[in-house]
Amino acid sequence: MVLGYNKNRIWKSLYSFHCFVVLVNAMVPGANEKTWTYEIKSLESESADADLLSLNLSVERVSRGVYAISGTFTLDFDVDETVDCDIEASAARSDNGVNEYKVLPFRMPRQHLISTLNGFYKDMLMDTLSECSDMPVFEDKFDPPLAKGVYTLNKCQFSQDGFPNHLAEGFYKVLISGHGRVEWSLTVVAQVESNN
Repeated sequence: MVLGYNKNRIWKSLYSFHCFVVLVNAMVPGANEKTWTYEIKSLESESADADLLSLNLSVERVSRGVYAISGTFTLDFDVDETVDCDIEASAARSDNGVNEYKVLPFRMPRQHLISTLNGFYKDMLMDTLSECSDMPVFEDKFDPPLAKGVYTLNKCQFSQDGFPNHLAEGFYKVLISGHGRVEWSLTVVAQVESNN
């Protein structure tokens, strides 16, 4: 009985502390602002079978110091829950882009494409891509299939929303890879710099 009471007090204390931190962040000017900016340096893509999935994406300069991703990818089969089509993502960092990249804890575990659309894509990418591409946009859950066809990105600049407020300066490499019906990969390198 005493142990249960102590656990309850601990959880209440942690909850109170969490609420306090949220309130302080809301009241302190700039507490939720990003202290960093980024610039896309390179993009490489590869598909094991271009007849099933062809990736034609590149980095495009929009203006001085502003870069975006443009191009197309062509999917030659419909994807629903019955199609073997998994995606995973990982990130690594290097101080200068020359030294070895060290793996970071930021990752998306391997999961089916439909789960990815309903999770990572919806939370991190959909708002940005809705402005610059013909990728799916939906309210609650994506309604399969992801139809075969050509998908176009036009000067997509990715929002920092959903990322930490503070990131160490350096070069960040994000690797997204697909498995199953077709093996493919997309590697993006970006340089992060402090706002100060």
